[in-house]
Amino acid sequence: MTERLYDNGLLFEFDAVVTACAECKGGFEISLDRSAFFPEGGGQQGDIGTLGEARIIDTYEKDGEVLHLCDRALEEGSRVHGEIDKSTRLRRMQSHSGEHLLMGFIHRLHGLENVGFRLGSSDVTLDLNGTLTPEQLCECEQLANEAIAADVPITVSYPDSEALAALTYRSKLEMTENVRIVTIDGIDVCACCAPHLPSTGRIGMIKIVSQEQNRGGTRVHIVCGLEALELFRRRLGQNAEIMHLLSSKPEETASHVSRLLEENRSLKAKLAEIGRRELEKILDGLDRLENSERRSFCVFVPEDFTEDTMRKVANKAVTLTDGAAAVLRPTAGGYSCIIASKALPLRQLARELFPALGGRGGGSDEMIQGSVTAGREEIVGYVERL
Repeated sequence: MTERLYDNGLLFEFDAVVTACAECKGGFEISLDRSAFFPEGGGQQGDIGTLGEARIIDTYEKDGEVLHLCDRALEEGSRVHGEIDKSTRLRRMQSHSGEHLLMGFIHRLHGLENVGFRLGSSDVTLDLNGTLTPEQLCECEQLANEAIAADVPITVSYPDSEALAALTYRSKLEMTENVRIVTIDGIDVCACCAPHLPSTGRIGMIKIVSQEQNRGGTRVHIVCGLEALELFRRRLGQNAEIMHLLSSKPEETASHVSRLLEENRSLKAKLAEIGRRELEKILDGLDRLENSERRSFCVFVPEDFTEDTMRKVANKAVTLTDGAAAVLRPTAGGYSCIIASKALPLRQLARELFPALGGRGGGSDEMIQGSVTAGREEIVGYVERL
């Protein structure tokens, strides 16, 4: 059985003896007599790093044994030096200890439990078994960051059954023995298997990024420590670009964007009205169309017409011919087109029509659509022969 050394979360290097090595899918599963690598558990991924020359891809537990998935074999009985990926471990400890700290205040002030926890690659997700307002979460966030400034001790203990029975602690599972308790002095007591920082000051900071209703409770996304720093850098960088584009001060970007959105809505409304009038003009023109021979014909519409608007024109135009009505809109490479007919087998005709006009498309016997690259006169001539 592996002696587990990760109660000391800041132990990043150690020496050990290889007790077993077995080839498996994805590499080699290596067991050690002692290890500071944390195996996946409790919503947190397993540690990565190196064992001598071998790279550890993942660490997990199987049948009570800590297994290190490595990219190469190690000789059983050999002595190896283990090095944990310090940056990854530190970020995960900041996030996990930060989650305990924030949950400590949420539990104390509002009596809620964390019924779901996921430590992702860039944030932490908490699922609470009740609802909280943004103001209530903000208060807990403030208290948590004040506790970080106070650098409160974080300790790990294994109380015996008698002490455990008398202890009030948070836990998702009912446990009676070998329970590992993580305590943030005066703030939180929680059963947890993962490595933690020795004090809250090393968390750096906690920031609630967002909250949403989820299955009758509240889902909260947070960032801590170095992950929070990187998030702020990205978002401040984005805001700096927006400030430059708007020529605004940081505190004015929201009002400037709001004004631009309102102007955009107004312009869209005006364009929609222009489009509506243009459509009416085209439809009125079709009403006056003299097509006594009921032959096929083309209707050219503005480039800002949508497919839906083109279809409205086609549905009107097809009533005026025993042949086909083609509606065409200019594009960068030619024309977008919709062709309708009540009499011609358009699906069959499309096999020749689109290649002949340098395009592609398809549809049903009643309507086909696609794109063509031929010139206007060539298109008109072809359609009128249908």
